[in-house]
Amino acid sequence: MPDPIPIIGGGPAGAAAALAIARGGGRPVIYEKSRFPRQKLCGEFFTPEALPVLEELGVADGFLSLRPARVTHAELNFARRHRRFPLPEAGCGLSRYAFDDFLLRAAVERGAKLRPERLVKPSGPAVWAVGRSIISTRGRRAFGFKAHFSGPANDAVEIYFFDGGYCGLCPIEGGKTNVCGLACENLLFDVDRLLCGVPRLAARLAPLERLTLWHIAGPLRFGMPASAPGLLAAGDAACFVDPFTGSGLLGAVQTGAWAGAEVLDAAQGLHWSRCCARQRRRCAGFYRRQLATTVLIRRALDLGFAESIAGLLPGSLLFRLTRPG
Repeated sequence: MPDPIPIIGGGPAGAAAALAIARGGGRPVIYEKSRFPRQKLCGEFFTPEALPVLEELGVADGFLSLRPARVTHAELNFARRHRRFPLPEAGCGLSRYAFDDFLLRAAVERGAKLRPERLVKPSGPAVWAVGRSIISTRGRRAFGFKAHFSGPANDAVEIYFFDGGYCGLCPIEGGKTNVCGLACENLLFDVDRLLCGVPRLAARLAPLERLTLWHIAGPLRFGMPASAPGLLAAGDAACFVDPFTGSGLLGAVQTGAWAGAEVLDAAQGLHWSRCCARQRRRCAGFYRRQLATTVLIRRALDLGFAESIAGLLPGSLLFRLTRPG
């Protein structure tokens, strides 16, 4: 019988790794200190590419049974300009409250062991699938915010840009809308007041009613963190991309599935350092275009060019530039 394979973190990346390991005949053990279900800061948008990954993991039917909202369009909102365009394929909106619990339960049902504790220093090879990196320098640090609303839902993932940040809206299950964004820390003393100060966004939120408290997390750092010795990174631990690309959940399940495959290769005799290096190269290729695009977009926002550029480029190109490689 193969040795147990520790996975640190039971979110989408860790659960995806466990599913991949279990499907390959391994014995995943998930270490997760949080109780599920729980809310998690996230845009809660699943790009069209996410469903094939879930199919590969054997959980696509279960995902669809949760009745995620269908997302067919994208909308970009600036101070003076509004753009709406169709997505090449429909995406989905589903809360992390529902999705994380579903995926973790699916992993356990397929043979993963769940340990409700924190594993800080694994004694051997392990998958590292916890949280996002933070920075400690004060000033214009970026924090994320999120709440769920009831009221008229849209069929689009909507992004509203403002000085110092942006806010995204995505329909989710049950006719609700997820409102999630990112802003500099000095703007987040009163999230409701901040959003009311953005005219287009204030008009959009006016008929909605907030159902949850604001959840705020951070500070955030974008990019690929340094590799942890002896650990195979997945999800935000592998790379944290600016959330306005809407591909965080795709990245979590995809890199988690890859991590599970690498661990299985190691169990069959491939040297562990080679597995970790291959995972890092694969993640670097997956995120390279997104990281380059988001740097350019943020620069354009800072210089005041983004609104003009967004009005000139075709919607299909804007969407493609923010997709993983």
